[in-house]
Amino acid sequence: MFGELSKAVVRECLTPKYPYMPREEWEGRIARARAMMKERGIDALFLATGQNQRYFFGSTRTYKNVYPAVCIVPADGPTAAAMESADSLVLETEGYAELNVGYRGDTEAPSKTAPDPVALIVELMKKLELSGKTVGMEYGDFMWWDCLTMNQWEGIRKEFPGTSFVDATDLIWDMRMIKTPWEVEVIRHLHTVTAKSYGQILSNAAPGVNERGLFYDMLRYWIDAGIVDSTNYTLSCLNAVQPFRDRQLVDGDWIMLDGGPTYKGYCADMQRFVRIGKVDPAFEASSRLASEGMWAVEEILKPGVTAGEIWEVAYSTMARKRPEMWYTARSRRMVGWVGHGIGLNIHEPPYFVEGSKAVLKPGMIVAVEVPSYHDKTFANMPEDTYLITNDGYEKLSIDLGPTETYIRT
Repeated sequence: MFGELSKAVVRECLTPKYPYMPREEWEGRIARARAMMKERGIDALFLATGQNQRYFFGSTRTYKNVYPAVCIVPADGPTAAAMESADSLVLETEGYAELNVGYRGDTEAPSKTAPDPVALIVELMKKLELSGKTVGMEYGDFMWWDCLTMNQWEGIRKEFPGTSFVDATDLIWDMRMIKTPWEVEVIRHLHTVTAKSYGQILSNAAPGVNERGLFYDMLRYWIDAGIVDSTNYTLSCLNAVQPFRDRQLVDGDWIMLDGGPTYKGYCADMQRFVRIGKVDPAFEASSRLASEGMWAVEEILKPGVTAGEIWEVAYSTMARKRPEMWYTARSRRMVGWVGHGIGLNIHEPPYFVEGSKAVLKPGMIVAVEVPSYHDKTFANMPEDTYLITNDGYEKLSIDLGPTETYIRT
């Protein structure tokens, strides 16, 4: 019955040599997922996005966008992953799966004995007795499939005519939005390192300084601190978003520090602006306006507040001095939000937009970024990241310092 599975290597992997996360963290995630699945009448989660595979199985893939990879969390039965053999070995080394199915990726070379990955995944699902069951899928917002093509998915789905495939996006986000203590420690360390490294640029940027040199110094800081996953995006802005270049800073340039590195897959996100050269008082007043909006948000940032209330407080504070801010806030040309959640993706729910009823809860980690403008472009858009606590917040980016635009002459 299981012809394609017989061509694969199937093993239990629960004792990784270099664990991505502690085993008790993984077991806790699976237990919470199963409890929520049973509440919602879901028999299994079918995961085809790299971020969710990492969240539930603790492993990354070497061959991104090359070979099919599927992870399955049943409400009852063994957790299972089907991946190309190299990715399967990574899972064995750093992640967890009660059934780790590794298959040869190339059906033509060096031999034609490699399994058909679609047929293999179908066999695995039947082995898990998912025929006629309800399977939760990543159909919703921000669930970007990067482990299957649509043709591969259709090939799988047609083999299960009696199975109900339903959207489980809300279940997944309900888990990912509330960080565990382990996640909080990872993200806290990441933001401390990022803030201190950005502080170097805030201190050293000046006319005549090499732009690329500033950023190379920052990259070395990340590596020395053990933040070695990857860089996300750290950008220089010459009145538009641009990567850093081998050039000397001159009067009129401005640098936008945004995003940051990733650590264990989690993203840093904080933002400060640096203006090179002298500016007029009107620019400084516009820059301070964004800071005042940020301070107003911090006054109300706690559990029970809605994302829409945060948006309203930020813009109403600025509009007391600049009534035209209401037009800017709703303009299609300018940034309309004032923040978002953060985690394995740099932008996650909830989004701080007008009218949003999403409620802040303890354990959420959110970024607040309030924009102000001068002469039809940014004057400032500081961004800080906060852990929502039981009665308020902890600012994870506190080492980044003041929120006003930094003027360097």
